[in-house]
Amino acid sequence: MALEAQGALKAFPNAHRVSEFFNLNTLCPILEKIDPDFADPQEVTVKPFSGGVSNLTAQLKAGEKTLVVRRAPPGKKAATAHDMVREARVLKAVRPHFPMVAEVLHVEEDPDILGTCFFVMEHLDGHVPTSKLPVKLDPDQAKALCENLVDLQADLHSVDLEATGLSNLGKPEGYVERQIQGWSKRYRDARTEDVPKAERVMEWLEKNRPEEAGAALIHNDFKFDNVVLSPEDPTRIIGVLDWEMATIGDPLMDLGASLAYWVNRDDPPGLKAMKTQPTTVPGMMTRDEVVARYAERTGRTIEDFTFYYVYGLFRLAGIAQQIYQRYTLGQSKDPRFAAFGQAVGILIQQAQKEIREYENRVNKETQMAELLTAQAFRLDGKVAVITGSSRGIGESVARLFANQGAHVVVSSRKQESCEEVAESIRAQGGKATALACHVGEAEDREQLISHVLEKLGRIDILINNAATNPYFGHILDTPTSMAEKTISVNLGGFFHMSQLAGRAMREQGGGVIINTASVNGVSPAQYQGIYSITKGAIITMTQSFAKECAGDGIRVNAVLPGLTETRFASALTENEALLKTILPLIPQGRVADPAEIAPAFLYLASPASSYVTGICLTVDGGLLA
Repeated sequence: MALEAQGALKAFPNAHRVSEFFNLNTLCPILEKIDPDFADPQEVTVKPFSGGVSNLTAQLKAGEKTLVVRRAPPGKKAATAHDMVREARVLKAVRPHFPMVAEVLHVEEDPDILGTCFFVMEHLDGHVPTSKLPVKLDPDQAKALCENLVDLQADLHSVDLEATGLSNLGKPEGYVERQIQGWSKRYRDARTEDVPKAERVMEWLEKNRPEEAGAALIHNDFKFDNVVLSPEDPTRIIGVLDWEMATIGDPLMDLGASLAYWVNRDDPPGLKAMKTQPTTVPGMMTRDEVVARYAERTGRTIEDFTFYYVYGLFRLAGIAQQIYQRYTLGQSKDPRFAAFGQAVGILIQQAQKEIREYENRVNKETQMAELLTAQAFRLDGKVAVITGSSRGIGESVARLFANQGAHVVVSSRKQESCEEVAESIRAQGGKATALACHVGEAEDREQLISHVLEKLGRIDILINNAATNPYFGHILDTPTSMAEKTISVNLGGFFHMSQLAGRAMREQGGGVIINTASVNGVSPAQYQGIYSITKGAIITMTQSFAKECAGDGIRVNAVLPGLTETRFASALTENEALLKTILPLIPQGRVADPAEIAPAFLYLASPASSYVTGICLTVDGGLLA
């Protein structure tokens, strides 16, 4: 899954094409002018630096002598990408003012020699860290290495632009705006169907753009696997590599891009699984500590770094997605790229998480105050999809939610029944849309969610309420067709609806899913075996979704109604003999009205339960007490 680190000497993905990419017969006459030992191609060995996904770099050895050649990859390239001449110019200009740069020995602009422009530079003898450090460091050494890395980036940002002659390298005015708009366009253009739309992230970045933090020389790929460590002292950095994307821009955007690669020891498993830097080694600084160190070194006041970190995550997602798109189109065969789609999802998920936490911090005082008022139960502006809501508990929930400001989507098998309830809600001043759906049919479920998103733009709440209980009788005599129907609707329908709505909620940055289970799922009712089994499975499903979706800002809970006066339960409530045996088991001694069940759903859907997920709220008159 990892976005492979750059710089380490590894097996080259296109090892069989090394002689083509670095043709010694045409290259050695150039190298001979730098060092006569490189005159004979038979005496020169080529060992490519692998792991990167952009330009190609190789170590060339002739006896004890070493040179490095850097060239663009083969194939069509964007106008400004892989510009070797530009990168060489930057290195030459920066080196007198920032000594951590390898000396450029030759720049070749004739594309006929290697099929592209290239340059030759000195070899820096040292170690390039990847996801693991080349040698073991104790915590104090690891911290010292971190501090040196951060200080080096801060020092780069303080380089005198006029002195380098690079003040015209980029356009600092409007840099932040161009980056957000540019990466948004690139992401949308490269997006494949199996990765998040990320529209909320893009919208948030656009709306929260800060003032420019100034103009500085920025590296744009400053991270551990682009630095060289001293072989004598692995805490000392002796070189910075890969200046392809260097420009003049906002220094905090550069730091944000760097921190997108920085994984903390307590980060979510997905983020840690794609770690490419040694940032979880004991003693390594956290992202917050990096920002604090940078602020101290530069004398900047950085009140909140969320925007820049989210930008870095989204930018990295955009880079990975462009590579992944080329892989899915068959334009690249590199097997490393097969998992880049997963990496994109993890990065967008982390960006969403950072946005949620930022908004919670900013809005916490207001939110906490509202929890002490009737606003705690308001659903203003929310879109709530409620299946099985043309009657019974579902209808009561729809009416209550509409009274609390939600736009409810009334859904059941028959459009006329849905429209009747929706019209009644609208007549009372509420907002309601009627959309029929048979939750036992996958196509119907997909169309329902698709239509809601198309018509209303979002889904904030899903109530999985539609269910079936077609068989009353001994469990051994349950017809297979009845068992399959019950499972298809009560379990398969709930699961798929939760997936479909949950994906939309993940894109939005959060939401609420509530499943209607039953007390029968806890204590199976006699002669309702398959129904009780599916309701028990819904309880487990609720807990599973709650654990996995919490990181996406999605709360998932269940309501367990007891015996309720509905047409669904009429086989029990209208059977006097059976009812006489049930009522004594209920401490309150009566059947519930659907309106008494609905407030449990409101509590779980509203801000009042903002810290509640994975619970099963029993509303049964004390039956299970």
